[in-house]
Amino acid sequence: MAALLGEQITWRKVAGLLLGVVGVALIVAHRMASGPDSAIGIAFSAGALVSIVAGTILFKVLAPTGSLWVGNGVQNISDGLVLLPFALMFSNVGDIVPSARLLWALAYLILFGSIVAYVLWFHLLTVAGATALSVFHVLMPPLGMLFGWMMLGEYVAAWGLLGIMPVAAGVYLVTQTRNRFMLP
Repeated sequence: MAALLGEQITWRKVAGLLLGVVGVALIVAHRMASGPDSAIGIAFSAGALVSIVAGTILFKVLAPTGSLWVGNGVQNISDGLVLLPFALMFSNVGDIVPSARLLWALAYLILFGSIVAYVLWFHLLTVAGATALSVFHVLMPPLGMLFGWMMLGEYVAAWGLLGIMPVAAGVYLVTQTRNRFMLP
């Protein structure tokens, strides 16, 4: 990916990305073996990750000159149109109960989960580069595991905790710049 984008890749970045993948593999393998996650769910998550990476590469290669707000809006509308048939197949619109709580939750997700998150992501892509930011995708499984434990009371096994260590080391290697006290 770095060669395609014209970005410099170092051994630290390669090692960091590989450590992140190893950590995620430990977490996912244990969760699949112990039962809470299905192979289909993992496959959908992997497909989503491939989509995020493809979008990141396209953003860097095509270097959009227009407004990020418009680009984000077009992306969300097109995503919604693609997902609409699946939503209608598996859900019933009649099950939605309008309430103030629902509207506040929807407003929060639209504002912070979409608009602010994407604007921040696109800004970081232009400042830090796609290679350095790609390692942050490996934080999703450990954070998901942490939030599942905190909010849903899910069991976290030693393998899951063990998977956090290579992820943290990988993020550190990719994001830290070399200084005179570190080896080349």
